[in-house]
Amino acid sequence: MDDMEMHGTPWMPGPVQFNAYREYECGQNTTAECEYYQGYWRFWYEADHRFALPTVAFFTVAILIFALANVFHQYAPQSFQRSPAVRRQKALARFLSYRAFRIQALNWNSGSVRILLLALVGTIFFMCMTLIPAPYYWPSTETLNYWGGSPPLATRSGWLSLGCMPFVFLTAGKSNFITAVTGVSHERLQVFHRWISYAFFITALLHTFPFIVYNIRTHQMVMQWNTNFDYWTGVVALLAQAWLTFASLGPLRTISYEFFKFFHFVAALVFMIFLFFHCGFTLSSWDYFVVTGVFFALSWLHRQLRVYFEHGINNHATVSLAANGFVCVKVPTKATWHVGQHFFVRFMTLGIHAASIHPFTACSLPSETSVESELVFYIRPRGGLTTRLARLAEARPDSTVRVLLDGPYGGVSMPKLEQSQRQLVIAGGSGAGWILPMLLAHIRRNDLVDRAETKEVPNNTMKIILATRDAPTRQWFERTLHEALAERGLSALPSGVEVEIHYTGSGEASTVSESASQEAEVHADPEKALSASHASPDSDSDSDVASNLKPSLKRVDGRPDLAALVRAEVASAPANEQLGVFVCGPLSMQNDVSNAVAAAQLEIMKGASKEVYLHMEHFSWA
Repeated sequence: MDDMEMHGTPWMPGPVQFNAYREYECGQNTTAECEYYQGYWRFWYEADHRFALPTVAFFTVAILIFALANVFHQYAPQSFQRSPAVRRQKALARFLSYRAFRIQALNWNSGSVRILLLALVGTIFFMCMTLIPAPYYWPSTETLNYWGGSPPLATRSGWLSLGCMPFVFLTAGKSNFITAVTGVSHERLQVFHRWISYAFFITALLHTFPFIVYNIRTHQMVMQWNTNFDYWTGVVALLAQAWLTFASLGPLRTISYEFFKFFHFVAALVFMIFLFFHCGFTLSSWDYFVVTGVFFALSWLHRQLRVYFEHGINNHATVSLAANGFVCVKVPTKATWHVGQHFFVRFMTLGIHAASIHPFTACSLPSETSVESELVFYIRPRGGLTTRLARLAEARPDSTVRVLLDGPYGGVSMPKLEQSQRQLVIAGGSGAGWILPMLLAHIRRNDLVDRAETKEVPNNTMKIILATRDAPTRQWFERTLHEALAERGLSALPSGVEVEIHYTGSGEASTVSESASQEAEVHADPEKALSASHASPDSDSDSDVASNLKPSLKRVDGRPDLAALVRAEVASAPANEQLGVFVCGPLSMQNDVSNAVAAAQLEIMKGASKEVYLHMEHFSWA
């Protein structure tokens, strides 16, 4: 076994083969010693089957459970899904998905109870597989030290770690197999990508430390470091993995997203190369690299096909500044998308920034009458690429930039949106732009019902709550809302639509200074600056615009009581109807709304004949 673990020759022992031989002849002194060594949890020559494969099975079963739930939600008859028993089970699942916890002092929200339970199950699995089997180190006497230099704790934790590797890459890809079978969009998989990476790193540490302890005990540490190339490759891989794990934390990532992304890819490449040589062809270790490479290659290839063949390479964006200081980016395209979806955009003529690609939420909708639509983004300048765009728009208004598009991804579940007869849409700060396609989709939906050959009058209602401390954003939203309605021939908000704009700032501002235009949203993440459809200042005053939208538009000073608003909407929702709650805003807003919707699920579990669905659009994915 030592010969298989300790190559001694740089990079690879020869001859290279895909999998190592498993033949083993017991050379111990007694039959009992042979049986002990070949015990189920101790036998080195079967360790990959005993530890790595169960890790793969653990993650695969979790994916299958979510895939089956996705199939049920998509294909089970609505009459069956609305039966009392299924409604209660669905309410329980939603309660677990929506209930979360918040530490106000740190401005930190936990994952939902369901995610925390999944993390707990994963923690229990890895702790049991690592710590329960015995021994941690081989027994040693003056006459016997025959089991080699790979402690059992190091062996099993190493294989557990390797079993995590394919799933770390699977959950990282924008186009990935997990999203295809479960319906969970790639940005929502980021929390699992991060947590599986933690398990990957911790088990790698548990693989490393026993070797250090063992070699110090046997006075071999210096010799192993000087002669065993596995130690060098392992240390480099572990250092790269530590960077990948800790440099991805939110506060560090926010400092410079472009710096983070570039070095994340560099560190990942270094990690994979040195881990490949570290594993050699020990047992079936290279199988995991093959699987990881296949999934990564398919994800990358699918994205490239979409970029170059679905969208093409001749897209040109017009860049300008909006009245509230946001950068307006408009891209004529034949692409289709739906509410809340985002595109990754590469700006090809901005120097070094052409090397990076950034996600922005599309807050326009495809045209109903033309093959070509206008994909519009409104981007808050936050440094790096976004500040460069703002300077370009200021220096050369309506300048043209060549862009590559990748998407769309994510977004609101359209079946859930259509099934929600009542909709409560809540946004804060730069989430204002996200509201506009929600409203447009609602108007289009009611227009289709009106044009249909039916005597039924649509009973679809929408209440919009916008909270902003930025007066220019409030003014911009009112003007943009007025223009969006005018484009559809409407002079006021349609029946059933109410808008409340809560101003939480301390003063009015008639103009937007350069510094204000570059002010960062406190809770926004540079990965996902929100966007909206273009609005240019018009000649009417803000009061005239607001009066045109009355009486359905209300201005309110102070923060909205979101929990009370959700409770009121739930209480007023008729029986056998679904209330859809859609929120996009800072962490405190998300926490208040999600917990209020979770509380409503408890009433449904007690027998209330209604449904309450929640969709949260996060500023930060991880």
